[in-house]
Amino acid sequence: MGAIKAVLSSVALTAIAAVSCPGSAAARGVSGRISLPSLPLRDALAEIAARTGVVVTVDPDIPAGLRSRAVRAAPDALAAVRQAVADTGLAVDTGPDGRLTVVGEVVVTARRDEAETGLPIRHTSTSSRLGDSLREQPRNTQVFGARLLAEQQAQTIPDALRNAGGVSVNTATVQGGTGYSVRGFASGGVQNGLPGSTADGVAVGVTQSIANVERVEVLKGPDALLAGVGNLGGTINVVTKKPSAEPYLYVSGETGSYGRMRGTIDATRGLNDAGTISARVVATAASADRNFGGYRGNEDYLLAPSLRYKDERTDVVLSISASNQIFGLQPFVPLNPGANMPFDYPRDRPIVSRDQFLRVGTTQYYGEATREIGNWLTLVARAQHQDLRLDLKYYGVLFVASSSGVVGLTTGDARQTGAADALDGYARISVTTGPVEHVLVGGYTHVENDTRAFSASGSDLVFQNIFTDPVPAPLLPVDRQDYRLSSSQDGAYGQYWLTVGPVRLIAGVRHNRYDSSIVIPNHDSSPQSKSATTPNVGVVVDVSNDVSLFGAAAWGYVPTFSPDRSGNLLPDTHTLNLEGGVKVDLADDRLFLVASYFKLRQSNLIIVDPIDPRYSIAVPGQQGKGIDVNLTGQVAKGWQVQASLTRIDYSFPTPFRSGIVVQGQPRDQYGIYTSYRRALGMMASAGLGAGVYGRSSASVNRRGSYYVPAAVQADLNAFLTVGRLDLNLGVRNMFDRRNYGITYSPSFIPRQEPRNWRLTTGYRFQ
Repeated sequence: MGAIKAVLSSVALTAIAAVSCPGSAAARGVSGRISLPSLPLRDALAEIAARTGVVVTVDPDIPAGLRSRAVRAAPDALAAVRQAVADTGLAVDTGPDGRLTVVGEVVVTARRDEAETGLPIRHTSTSSRLGDSLREQPRNTQVFGARLLAEQQAQTIPDALRNAGGVSVNTATVQGGTGYSVRGFASGGVQNGLPGSTADGVAVGVTQSIANVERVEVLKGPDALLAGVGNLGGTINVVTKKPSAEPYLYVSGETGSYGRMRGTIDATRGLNDAGTISARVVATAASADRNFGGYRGNEDYLLAPSLRYKDERTDVVLSISASNQIFGLQPFVPLNPGANMPFDYPRDRPIVSRDQFLRVGTTQYYGEATREIGNWLTLVARAQHQDLRLDLKYYGVLFVASSSGVVGLTTGDARQTGAADALDGYARISVTTGPVEHVLVGGYTHVENDTRAFSASGSDLVFQNIFTDPVPAPLLPVDRQDYRLSSSQDGAYGQYWLTVGPVRLIAGVRHNRYDSSIVIPNHDSSPQSKSATTPNVGVVVDVSNDVSLFGAAAWGYVPTFSPDRSGNLLPDTHTLNLEGGVKVDLADDRLFLVASYFKLRQSNLIIVDPIDPRYSIAVPGQQGKGIDVNLTGQVAKGWQVQASLTRIDYSFPTPFRSGIVVQGQPRDQYGIYTSYRRALGMMASAGLGAGVYGRSSASVNRRGSYYVPAAVQADLNAFLTVGRLDLNLGVRNMFDRRNYGITYSPSFIPRQEPRNWRLTTGYRFQ
């Protein structure tokens, strides 16, 4: 990867230097609404003309090879053509005789994604290789764009995931990081559609600075086709921003409670007259005096330059991001075993010591290239290299020794380093035979990970009363390597999408080989290898122009290399997700509703052997079944909404001795954010946004001996825009509720934020 780093580093320097008429008459209407899939643009326009009888011509200077957007329930020819050419840089002129002409001086240039400019996101999700829209996918997917996250003043990926149904964020990992689960199963996550480097307790992409995030995609149901092994309940894809040829320079600053300060610059522009070459730089710096628990304040530093070449057939993006982040220890309180409730400990007082934190340094090199050959073949290649270093300074609370507040602590620092390389390439073929449209995808993915863990050799167990004892001796520095874990995945996959009239059938399969080797000092290494084939199938039926029904079955897989205490290798873990639902366009396509019922079953669960904790055992797997409802879009002019509701019954169909309830998974989760903005003359607008997010209680362990109480939080934002100046004042947890986060450890029950405020000021120079 040395040569790649050198090339991309020069790209970064280049990028940094570089960035220092619709028609008035309506076309003749038709009696029925018009719906079309994405087609070669000229074919789509010809079909619209044939259905409506309206003459549609195309400027001869527009090159062949462009594809249309899908057309959904257009009431007339003009509306259909406008949908077909949306986001292509083309315009529609209407002649005096009703003739429509598609024109455009700049045919294809890089533009900012709809996730940055609008709240409802309806077009292709970047994690689908088939090029299908959200309406056309046989699954329940949620997408949150940069504009929504900016309105909500989200500062982290966990902030963004409050909008997602069926996703639980776990800030109570032993390693001090943040992870999440989707529909009851831990997810490693992906970034730009590729697996990346991860450390224990820190999911891929979860520490990505929100300043460089274009969108967050929540993909529900097993996703072996995209991510390979793991991600049994679904995954999260964090997509970073790309250059645009449209000049855009936005500078913002933020302040708030706890001495919080942040400054961000986002600049992009074209570098040539044709707009085919563009560059972007995103930079942010943030710090705080402390966090709400009295620990060290968070810091966030990011520099992310990128270059892009885009014409009518080719799209190439090269980017680098370098970040350094410090997260003050997640405020927490242990469970009092005598009272079976959290200790009554001051909310803003750190436990043991203020100077406890997690430092995450990440460098990422990313490139992607898309090439269209004719109207039938698209080639895509992506490559990514990540380097990750995680340093943890934390007096780890291992257990609670007494109800007076005595706990057992570790006394040494910890560190993990990781490096990952990921390559993915595929070809997509689109052909039509009579009334049948075919899309075929074939590709290959290769991923390598290398993780090393370090600790302090002199670390010991000490006892400390969290109420009365002084701060213990400083944490011991890292001085030894505990293990090195190397792994690789190779996956060959194929997908087939067949459309006949209102019916779309989708099938996919991936064969994955997973190799793993762990080296522990003074022990023999143990290289191992396994492979598996995971399929998925789905169907979407357009009942009408506004309503589609869908059904899907998807399989997931995780290899197991652990033996039981008898030396027998434990079984691999498999999941099957069965799901059916409905997708509905409401309010003249301004609102998009998805509602589904699913059943997700796990074959077995690997847990620590209660007789000999040096080994593991396999026990019956868990099951989740329930409803998942999402609504997004525009209720009326200026009034936006983003809402989700899940009710999932988690259980062990075959209970075992220590498995009565599924831990860390609330039955109910809900979130609704709505905003209204009204124009105040020609140069100003103002509005309000409000969000309510909550969940039901969740068990700390599988015995159900203690449940973290239900939580609910209400936020309020007020917006004002005057010319190019934006103001956003937000209050989080308006009613100052005392909430706790989910956890798997009774010694670490995370606290959630008290009432606090944030003020963001931004100015658009271009």
